[in-house]
Amino acid sequence: MTNISLFSLYASRWEATPNRTYGYFRIEVLAIFASILLTWALNVWIVCEAIRRLCHQNREIKGPLMFGVACFGVIVNSVMVFLLGHGHHGHSHDHGHDHHTEEDTEAEGETMNINVLGAYLHVIGDLLQNVGVMISVGLIWWKPKLKIIDLICTFIFSVLALVRTLSTTRKLLDILMETAPREIDPSRLSAGLCDMDEVTAVHELHIWSITVGKVSLSCHVRIKPDADTDATLDKVIEYIKREHKINHVTIQVEREQNP
Repeated sequence: MTNISLFSLYASRWEATPNRTYGYFRIEVLAIFASILLTWALNVWIVCEAIRRLCHQNREIKGPLMFGVACFGVIVNSVMVFLLGHGHHGHSHDHGHDHHTEEDTEAEGETMNINVLGAYLHVIGDLLQNVGVMISVGLIWWKPKLKIIDLICTFIFSVLALVRTLSTTRKLLDILMETAPREIDPSRLSAGLCDMDEVTAVHELHIWSITVGKVSLSCHVRIKPDADTDATLDKVIEYIKREHKINHVTIQVEREQNP
């Protein structure tokens, strides 16, 4: 599943085409969504396997071997969680200024973060599973009659791994459904535009995300008959960028007719 995130990082940088005018940014979202679904399926399979082992209690559990394997898995996944977590939280602070504006660099940082996040969530799930196996096998090794601990620990840590993905899943679904980002209030944005002296109304307002950190807006702005079109357009765009941090803006200006 980590390979899916690496592929999406590569594919998201493909150039836009006349048919795919937004490029391939959505591949990132689809790839992480696929990784999460695979993680959920894997956790369901692991729980089913634990139930099957409990039903066949005469089956020998090689405690020392499984405990050693689980400890090795915990160590490896802990290192990967540290490295990926550091990259996920630290990359967006490394801003370059060569050939890019600061806003574009920040958006690219968040684009990188969503790819790292896909691998990060997968490794977190593996780490939790290995911790669960280590605890359950350690207890069964100590007291072989406690085989039910295997099912209990597997269930608990599978649920923890699933809960860890819920907020990301909601964010991805919002992007796929082209929902306005939660940090942006469309009503407040529209009201702020209408408070301008030159603007009389705002309609056809649409706010959506192509991927995490890449928000777009389009709307129609109706202005007074005597308002300067270019000056008002610049004022509207500057307000949206300054107050709501949206850099991909398309505005259609409509002049109100004199009565």
